[in-house]
Amino acid sequence: MLKSRFRTAAQAASFSVASLAVLANAETLPTAGEMFNKMGFGINIGNTMEVPGNPTGWGNKFPTEAYIDSVKAAGFSTIRIPCAWDSHAKDGVINESWMDSVQTVVDMCMRAGLVTVLNIHWDGGWLEENLKDEKKDEVNAKQKSYWTQIATRFKDYNENLLFASANEPATTDDNYRHETEILMVYHQTFVDAVRATGGNNASRTLVIQGPSTSIDRTTEVMPVSKLPKDVIENRLMVEVHFYDPYTYTLMNDIADWGAQVYPQYYWGDDLATGADIVHNCGYNAWAGAMGDKCTSAQIQEQFGKMKTNFVDKGVPVIIGEFGANDRVGVLTGDNYAKHRKGRLAYYDAVMKLAKQNKVVPIAWDTGHEGENNMTIIRRQSAPDGSVFDMDVLKIMRSAYGLGDYVNNGITHVENFKAGGETTGIVNGAQLGEGLARVTSGIVRVGNRLESAGEIRLFNLNGTLVRTAINGMSLENIPHGIYIAKGAGALVRVDIR
Repeated sequence: MLKSRFRTAAQAASFSVASLAVLANAETLPTAGEMFNKMGFGINIGNTMEVPGNPTGWGNKFPTEAYIDSVKAAGFSTIRIPCAWDSHAKDGVINESWMDSVQTVVDMCMRAGLVTVLNIHWDGGWLEENLKDEKKDEVNAKQKSYWTQIATRFKDYNENLLFASANEPATTDDNYRHETEILMVYHQTFVDAVRATGGNNASRTLVIQGPSTSIDRTTEVMPVSKLPKDVIENRLMVEVHFYDPYTYTLMNDIADWGAQVYPQYYWGDDLATGADIVHNCGYNAWAGAMGDKCTSAQIQEQFGKMKTNFVDKGVPVIIGEFGANDRVGVLTGDNYAKHRKGRLAYYDAVMKLAKQNKVVPIAWDTGHEGENNMTIIRRQSAPDGSVFDMDVLKIMRSAYGLGDYVNNGITHVENFKAGGETTGIVNGAQLGEGLARVTSGIVRVGNRLESAGEIRLFNLNGTLVRTAINGMSLENIPHGIYIAKGAGALVRVDIR
């Protein structure tokens, strides 16, 4: 959350020949349509990896395997990793230790068997707030550099890893048509950069965000005919977000928009009366009266546009974010019960209509557990990975034909890289604790790391924490997850 391209014939021909050569030497991954069939419904690891400069800066701890595994066990088939890159880069080069940290999360998701969507998120708005002619070249250079590095790191991962070009590219009411033209330049650069890295990226499914991820703007000015050109057919998806209406889903404070507009708490048929009607979804502040109440018909109208304009034309769609704030604490007693009833009906309508219109719904979840939260799976309080909002989870599962929730655990998938290889980042405990002498790699022996050479220990922000030769004590290091490097090894170290 947070907030026409022309090439010469010679350039196009040059790119096509090179890219086709890459395709000839790579495994062909499933089409976007085939991937859609695997994606079911999903959840975001929100307010974490996308936090500029520090994934724990907005109140969440670094994602744990217990949390990721619980997401899979809860019935989700897809997980989206909003991710910051620019705040972890210098002169267009991503900090390698941050790349290791991101890989740690990607690996946990892939190991859990989840279709994993990795994006470039807001991160200060370096891309999505710069759909401007004067910024186009600068932003485009970064887009190419970052996606080349990201795609290179993950080029051997199987089809369950999808890349998403951006997050919510912001467009304005007055200039959104031209801003979308600039956006399509950034998207074309994304596609070209990923394909050029080869490996499985030559046929990986890629996700293209509509202007402002608005359904109305996307269907108006980003039709299928204007999607980026690709060297392989049927490998693009389109992403929009759904927080309609804003006054109900996200608005927390009174605003003066030429009239006093209040946050709306009540959705559907069970509405407030008297002076409290200003909080009904559908209340018209300018008319000072109730307008059309909010129902599933408005959701169907929006999702139906995506089906008609993209799904029915062979381009799958993901709703990369959706949700509505739970007004717990804001409301109490009967008022909260009325709100809660409407909110559950809203989620029920979104889920059922997403399935009906063949789009993938991916819930926004920030981990926050207080007022105005959208949290489904717990990760700020114990036990990590337990269900925080069972009512919403039941609604999501039911819409997709799943029965009552029972966490029976999951079976990990280890061979998610080309050639059946496992991930290059392994747990210290897998490396043979207790060995007396180390001749290669890094081994954890109790509260020490042992190696035949230098060991460098990084936290998950990419900051160097400690260095040593041959042996490193883990004493007095704060609890958390770290990455140890040296002697040709890359090891995840859990300190508890």
